[in-house]
Amino acid sequence: MTLANQLTMLRFAMALAMFAALMQPRASAHAAAFLLFLGAMITDWVDGYVARLTHSVSAFGKVADPIADKILVIGALIGLSRAHLGVPLWAVFLIIARELLMGGVRVLTITEQGRILAAQRWGKLSMGVQSAAVLGMLAVLVARERLQAPALLLRVPYALTVLCVFTAWGSAYMYIRQSRQMIEKSWG
Repeated sequence: MTLANQLTMLRFAMALAMFAALMQPRASAHAAAFLLFLGAMITDWVDGYVARLTHSVSAFGKVADPIADKILVIGALIGLSRAHLGVPLWAVFLIIARELLMGGVRVLTITEQGRILAAQRWGKLSMGVQSAAVLGMLAVLVARERLQAPALLLRVPYALTVLCVFTAWGSAYMYIRQSRQMIEKSWG
């Protein structure tokens, strides 16, 4: 297994640990969740850099990397909604629905074209925005528990979650638009 793929697997483990930490009622666990999420974001960047640098981009990495990203983001959003931070469940549902839809498009691409749909610019941008937004929400959670956070700061998670929904569905639109002919061909 390449170093890039090992980092992806580490991100899976960090995502699970982050989710477990968010499920705890303790402020120290939430601070650990913040650090785990930050570490996972760093490994996401590093694994892509290493794969390109060492020319070790693999089919496994093309599939596992976005799955690890989504487990990380969706796990955090579920945990944050449980923490009564203003993360609406409808938004989490829409993000999960988008991921299921895109999973279907990826399967169609493999079936119809015999290739793995790699992350494209819009998907990478969406993941970057979602990761930054979730990190910001985790920071607000930690600030709420450790400091006297201003009321305005406590409204930020809702807005960041809506931003995540728009970027997720915006990138889905771009993927579907680019894959339209293939999708229509699969209907017949």
